[in-house]
Amino acid sequence: MPDTLALWHADHVNFGKLLDLLEAQVGLFHDGGSPDYELLLDIMYYMTHYPDVLHHPKEDLVFAKIRERDGTSAAKIDRLLQQHVTLKACGEQLVRDLDDIVNGSILSRDRIEATAREYLATFRNHMHAEEIEILPLANQLLRQKDWAAIDAAISHIEDPLFGPRTDERYASLAQQIAREAKAQ
Repeated sequence: MPDTLALWHADHVNFGKLLDLLEAQVGLFHDGGSPDYELLLDIMYYMTHYPDVLHHPKEDLVFAKIRERDGTSAAKIDRLLQQHVTLKACGEQLVRDLDDIVNGSILSRDRIEATAREYLATFRNHMHAEEIEILPLANQLLRQKDWAAIDAAISHIEDPLFGPRTDERYASLAQQIAREAKAQ
């Protein structure tokens, strides 16, 4: 499997950890408890910056190459591309709402929860479809020159949370992930 696909899969594993944390906090929210809004905002800030800036644009290039080589994949590709648009819009809305809450605004619990649940479901379904349908297809259809062109088209950005060095912005989120890992 090319490095890009291995990194793609590793990103999915890491995104899953964040989605689990997000879901746990949304569960507290749903039950009338007090979620950690700063943690929620950190999760969503990361999800709208790393995946939306590097991961999904690179996937879009892979999708285009797959479509060139396999016309029967068009419906799958279109669905996944639309999910990128939905995830970006939904994630940005959730960041705005959480930022408003952190800054003292009062927002409808139903609205926050609905947006968060839509984001969670869409992201999980999206990753599942990529893992099952697209990664194997990309591995089969794309050639080394395709991977080189894709890698050259998108500047590499180290993962600011799961990369070799955690950005200060994500320090508390990294600590929470470590605590969750120890608890399991």
